[in-house]
Amino acid sequence: MRNLFLCIAVLISFPIFSQTSTIVFNHFTGLTSANKAVVTKTYYAMNDDNNHFFQFIDTKERSTYQYQRLLKMAKERALILQQYFVTEQGLALENVVIQYGGEFPLLHIRKPKALYAISGEINLEEKYRQCYSYTANQPKTIYTDNGNTFSFPAGAFETLEGQQVKTGNVDICIWEFADKKSLIYANLTTHSSDKMLETGGSFYIEAKLDGEPLQLSNGTNYQVQLKTKQNFKDMFTYYGASRDGAVNWEVNKSEPVYLSETSPSSISERTVMSEDEFGDPTIATTVWDSPLEYEEDAAWYEDEGDETFYQLSAGKLGWINCDRFYDAKSTSALAVVVDTKEPVSVRVVFRDIESVMPAYASSNHKDQYKAMGIPTGEKVLILAYSLKDDNAIMGYKEVVVGENDTEKIVLEKYTKSRFESAVAEMLY
Repeated sequence: MRNLFLCIAVLISFPIFSQTSTIVFNHFTGLTSANKAVVTKTYYAMNDDNNHFFQFIDTKERSTYQYQRLLKMAKERALILQQYFVTEQGLALENVVIQYGGEFPLLHIRKPKALYAISGEINLEEKYRQCYSYTANQPKTIYTDNGNTFSFPAGAFETLEGQQVKTGNVDICIWEFADKKSLIYANLTTHSSDKMLETGGSFYIEAKLDGEPLQLSNGTNYQVQLKTKQNFKDMFTYYGASRDGAVNWEVNKSEPVYLSETSPSSISERTVMSEDEFGDPTIATTVWDSPLEYEEDAAWYEDEGDETFYQLSAGKLGWINCDRFYDAKSTSALAVVVDTKEPVSVRVVFRDIESVMPAYASSNHKDQYKAMGIPTGEKVLILAYSLKDDNAIMGYKEVVVGENDTEKIVLEKYTKSRFESAVAEMLY
């Protein structure tokens, strides 16, 4: 009668979406690999918000041993299985609870609703940094390694306290992400919340004076030309915010990007000196003279330019992207299973679109990732990788989105340099 009441209490206390199974093993030697496979499969088969109860005494043991011995065996087995789920499967202790009060202890496994977090951490390496120094009260045009141009007016910066920088040398450092492989190296993606972006180039930029960070002076913009082979006329400036180890891009609709068919060398600078309150020359103002003309729908153009650029006027430092929202007719979710329970970065790299989308790690399963809102029918390269010092692990798979619900990735060991060259070969 007592046991009947306990069973009723369990049914009342926990949702009806629960199952019970029995597992027995030698509590002196612990779980075998076969035992681990069985309990892991049981957990993976559970739906979110469901419960499972493991009991530890089978019918044969009941008829063989006395109650006190059976009780000790059940307690030891429950502790061993609880430890396995916490240490090897990464379950929170609050979701793996030994339940006493019945004839024998049970292990109650609760599988909460899965949370998904972007995989990987931003990686800004020093070797990809380009730094330039110039006098604060003079204009400065920078020509980068990737053929891009950054033009700053004189007196463009102030301290974080709002004090304008009039003297000294300003140090500007730029990281460029001109292609998909550079996005992979830095662990970056092209997404805005849950929406996919197509990029025309991105960069991270910072300015310092004697090692102290600077910001743009109030109302100041600098001009950027990003070399491109695209010709999209619906690009805008996006600013990135670093959150949870990733950059999320947000559009600034007041800063459209114009298509410019000209070369940076065709833009000339004129400097106009302004005076302070005593009539002395202080800050030089830059005026850019360009053969570019403007049309409302065609943006910037020149009849016979040397190269094509996206031209934008940026009002901030930090993470900046030249992007547009990608409008897909239909999308699919893409599940990825990686053969490791160590955290890795998982990225969906498009073959025919300038975009790299993230796959999100599941809080319920360390080896499972999910990418959402991926255009159906697109050819993509799924990359799973992790870098630590000079070592790397990586796995990849070429797929067509929508052909399979789940893709499995097998990892291999690489040196860091071999990893980078392999990525460059795949994303040529």
